[in-house]
Amino acid sequence: MKCLFCGFISGKRKVHDNRFPFKILDETQNTIAFLSVDFPSTENGHVLVIPKKHFENLEDVPKTILSELINEVKKISKILRVNHKGTNVLLKNGKYAGQKIMHTHFHIIPRNPDDDIEIEIFKRKRLSFKEYNRLFNSLKKLIS
Repeated sequence: MKCLFCGFISGKRKVHDNRFPFKILDETQNTIAFLSVDFPSTENGHVLVIPKKHFENLEDVPKTILSELINEVKKISKILRVNHKGTNVLLKNGKYAGQKIMHTHFHIIPRNPDDDIEIEIFKRKRLSFKEYNRLFNSLKKLIS
């Protein structure tokens, strides 16, 4: 099976690559939440939320399923905050955004003060007001 997550959903795949078992934490009609096997070095509880159907990109997910997916992300985030001060919700949308498993999935990563987790590591550039306005207008045209 090409898609790891589809293998989990179908039951054809029962373990992660590192041999830890695939275990469902929560399930709705169209989503599954499960414990990731990739943990930040200082925190436990990194959870993935995925749609049961295979959608490669966020924009491919139908509105009704997306709504259910976001509600599940919200629920898991709230649960993780019982024992943590915050969470990062992360979606890598496409190969060039770092998506390695081409099945839409949200990461919910628990956060605490001084946890040394760096999510935003990109270099920032300064824009002039003119460049900012040009960018805004260009995006606004695409949205309208």
